Amino acid sequence: MSGPDTLGALVQAYVDTQCRVLLEARAEITARDESVVHPARVAIRRLRATLRTFGGVYDADERAHFADELQWAGSVLGDVRDLQVLAERFDAESASLEPGARRIIGEEIARDRAGAWQEVVDALGSVRAAALFETIARWRETPPFTRKAERPADRARKRVDKADAEVNRRLARVRTVSDAAGSAAGEALHDARKAAKRHRYAVELAQPVLGASAERTIERRQSLQDALGAHQDAVVALAFLQQIDIAAQNREAAPALLDLIAQTRATAEDVAGVLREAERLRA
Repeated sequence: MSGPDTLGALVQAYVDTQCRVLLEARAEITARDESVVHPARVAIRRLRATLRTFGGVYDADERAHFADELQWAGSVLGDVRDLQVLAERFDAESASLEPGARRIIGEEIARDRAGAWQEVVDALGSVRAAALFETIARWRETPPFTRKAERPADRARKRVDKADAEVNRRLARVRTVSDAAGSAAGEALHDARKAAKRHRYAVELAQPVLGASAERTIERRQSLQDALGAHQDAVVALAFLQQIDIAAQNREAAPALLDLIAQTRATAEDVAGVLREAERLRA
């Protein structure tokens, strides 16, 4: 077992918290409680990021299996969460939407949400999900540490710095492909956002050894996440709107839906604007 001032203890304290969130959310998600979806998804992301950034303190095979199953769980909840974000987005825009368009969007979200929730409930009732929750409980009780877990907790600084450098590398990649045709720039922005999350989570984990500066770093990374996330939300919203059969809707709603698609596409394609905001937040 790792000692109290070791890297293993530091990492495991963070892992334990996320595992507890997932174990406590299981029943609520099965009951289709919308309020626990986002916290559960965040806990999954934090765990996956930790296994990637600080994975050396855990057995490689155990870590790889856990990461794969967490990825599956995150994908199971993904559609429900995307629809939550879409509902919030269009609720905020409802005052400027033509009533017919607002009704059509609401009906599409409700229909998709019912299907997405059924997939979640079916998945949580599966043998695979039962095995995952057993794994989560086991990682709390007997984490599969390696000898690296006995290293001093201060070693976390090196991993945090590496995660920070990865954010900068991925933002540089966005600059390189920002004028490229197709989806390359959007994918690069999404990759940069994921790297920003991993760095933020690494700082959260290492806060006991990083001291007062950690809080400011977390705030800055959250701001960068939000800026990059607004772009990703527009990409998801555009895909959702494009699936609506506008020709089958009433003629009064069609112009409003087409205008909304055009506005959302402009946001989704404004890679240069997102990059400018990202550069401002890094300054």
